[in-house]
Amino acid sequence: MWLDDIGSRVGSQLSRPVTYVITSFLSIALYNVVELTFILLLTFKRRKGLYFWSFVVATWGIAVYSIGFILKDFNLVDNAISYFYVTLIVVGWCAMVTGQSMVLYSRLHLVVRHHIMLRFILGMIICDVFLLQIPTVILCYGANSSTSDRFVLPYAIYERIQVTVFFIQESIISGVYVYETFRLLRSEDEVLEGTHREAARRLMLHLILMNIIVICLDIAILVLEWAGRYAAQTAVKGFIYSVKLKLEFDILNQLVTFVYHSHTSNSGNLDVDSSSRNLWDMNQQTEPNTASGRHLHPRHCAWASVASRVRRDFTISAEKKMSKIIQYARKQSDSSGSPQDQGSVRPT
Repeated sequence: MWLDDIGSRVGSQLSRPVTYVITSFLSIALYNVVELTFILLLTFKRRKGLYFWSFVVATWGIAVYSIGFILKDFNLVDNAISYFYVTLIVVGWCAMVTGQSMVLYSRLHLVVRHHIMLRFILGMIICDVFLLQIPTVILCYGANSSTSDRFVLPYAIYERIQVTVFFIQESIISGVYVYETFRLLRSEDEVLEGTHREAARRLMLHLILMNIIVICLDIAILVLEWAGRYAAQTAVKGFIYSVKLKLEFDILNQLVTFVYHSHTSNSGNLDVDSSSRNLWDMNQQTEPNTASGRHLHPRHCAWASVASRVRRDFTISAEKKMSKIIQYARKQSDSSGSPQDQGSVRPT
């Protein structure tokens, strides 16, 4: 029967092939949690803000979620205290799923200027917490209690509903991000030069490709859920959400890199001797502090706003990025055979 979920109730006995799948995917998910934690600590110098803490909550939610299912699926905890691993599962699941949505939401304000749109998306996330997560938590406790027979069928039905709705929610947020980024790039298309126009096209292709990969991963969760493979689906979900966080971080870095190169091409020379310079200290050059500042090149208008937001919310390892730029500039200088200018290098 399509509602006969394998492994959803207390005391479920899983076959050996299923345990291999669970072990593999949950192990990779836990490894990705460790890697993402180091990436966060080494990349963000300012460890505050909605994006950073949403990322932290979503990342460690995966760890708690995975540990809970390890205890449940391998019967490492007595069924009499099933509430212990169920608590780990539901706390980790809420942090992982809602944390992922908040990560997607928190970087929307970089490209979305309509406050109504941002409030609508935030309201959608909050409503889904009450409409989907709270009932699912109650049914999950019931399905893993001594009266599990009364809760298994409702839990199976509601599990499919919440997985589908959360898939739609994350697809909407990602779609808005891609659409608004596309609009922003199109608004700059007339003033972008050849090199930057090509970079803008690569950025859009990268965003589209990453979102297609994310959608395919989410579809895999849906297929396993609707096929009744509860144990496999829950293990794969932890792995997929860890991969989605890695892809999310890559998407943000692509936008940051494009904003930086778009800015430095207008600001002239780049000082390579100051390794402590903040790459996102753009306000002095892009924000209109005086009346004459309002007559900046049109290309500054949209990207200056994005750059200011990036600088405020994502102070990302200036020294590391500066080192890469210095190395690239030196290689270009050595390959051309010209003496290296010790003062500044004009990026190509």
